[in-house]
Amino acid sequence: MGLQKIHQRGVIHGDLHPRNILLAFPGIDSVSVEELYQKYVPPTRTEIRRLDGAPLGPGVPSHSVVPVWLGSFCEEVSDPRITISDFGEAWLNNDPSPREELHTPPIYLPPETTFAKDSISFPADIWTLACTIHEIMGERPLFECFFGDRDDVISETISTLGLLPEDWWKMWEARGEYFLEDGTWRTDMKRRRAPRSMPLSERIELMGRKDEPDFSAEEAESYERMLRAMFQYYPEKRATAKEVAKSDWMTRWGVPSLQAYDIQIPCDLS
Repeated sequence: MGLQKIHQRGVIHGDLHPRNILLAFPGIDSVSVEELYQKYVPPTRTEIRRLDGAPLGPGVPSHSVVPVWLGSFCEEVSDPRITISDFGEAWLNNDPSPREELHTPPIYLPPETTFAKDSISFPADIWTLACTIHEIMGERPLFECFFGDRDDVISETISTLGLLPEDWWKMWEARGEYFLEDGTWRTDMKRRRAPRSMPLSERIELMGRKDEPDFSAEEAESYERMLRAMFQYYPEKRATAKEVAKSDWMTRWGVPSLQAYDIQIPCDLS
């Protein structure tokens, strides 16, 4: 729904993923820096040095800061405030210079960044939002690749959602490393993955919530329908942010779960 508000203003975020969604600790705005350090711990700074001893480049920070443990898991935070952050890659839809690439981590990149670079727009945010929703729900990335490259992510996407459209399939130069020409998996591939598909429905079953009494088969089916609408390969066929906000899963389960924590809904869903 926050993304719906962003899109209504003609802005494409361009880098939406879990690390750019912040959960504000309640009451932290009223605490001074000194009080924060007294209650928790001062930040731990680690100097950054090159292995070869050469000077750091102009865009490299001199140190990093270790994240602070605030003493609560996210599930234990009451009255949270959720913020979409990092608009450094954002652009306006009417920008005369279209974007042909995104700097989002590879496991969240929509397929048009590889196969249709002239069509990167609002739907790219919908794809990354779907990845983000599932990672929050399932507590692990949907298109998970350990040290994989872009082709590994594409193969994982096919494993989850099915074969690419024919024109994109022919454009994918690395397809022969994973598949035979009829679309079946190679059993002699040299890539580090099992030669089988794991469809979205199976991944939803394995995401660790099937035994929870509040995640019924009806909700799982509704959740899958919403994700499939967001994961359409062709961007023009993907659900819009408004359609996602009005989807069955969002209206029956997503929004009520937010309202249970007294979280204000920023957009009119009527």
